[in-house]
Amino acid sequence: MSASDSAQTRAAERASAVADAMDDIAKIDAHGREHGGIDRSGIARIKERLLELATHTELFPSEDFPPPDGERGSFNYRLAQNDDDTLALYVQSVSTGTSAPPHEHTTWAVIVGMRGQELNRFYDCCAGEGEPNVEREEMVERGTGVAMLGHDIHSIHIEGASTNFHCYGLAMEAMTGRRYWSAEHGEWRIFSDVASVVEARPGYPTTAAA
Repeated sequence: MSASDSAQTRAAERASAVADAMDDIAKIDAHGREHGGIDRSGIARIKERLLELATHTELFPSEDFPPPDGERGSFNYRLAQNDDDTLALYVQSVSTGTSAPPHEHTTWAVIVGMRGQELNRFYDCCAGEGEPNVEREEMVERGTGVAMLGHDIHSIHIEGASTNFHCYGLAMEAMTGRRYWSAEHGEWRIFSDVASVVEARPGYPTTAAA
């Protein structure tokens, strides 16, 4: 089999595995919505489903999700997203490290590791309640993950290369008005930029990150 044929076969198998996982996640999310909103039990089940997907590392090789070239930062490859901008799954690919200050998501969020390490710090407050203080730390790496509700506050700290799943109840572009803690200014502020998203869904035109 040629390299091109192998890549096409892998892409088809990956699309099928992602679709199966997102169907399961959609059922969990829908059940939560029917009962007043998803809870910690629900996001824990989503995490477990993504941990199973992450065991198929052969479907998510680094060459299919290259990180930014020669710069510090990350690309977020969109693998799945509903037409109404809900239930989105990304592969986050980091080259030489990246970080994010304490912030909220305004929707549930699950991060699961595949390669490398991502340190997550969790804080003892909600956005707008004053200076956040670290409550605990969890390392996301292969075989582990973290799950958050919309009001939870966390920061991320990555040194070196990493590849993770990021799954959200809303697409990244739809998370408008979410807040982060600016240590420089000593206040909560609104994110003014959007993440570098690369279109990677089958059947969609491939887009470069901004």
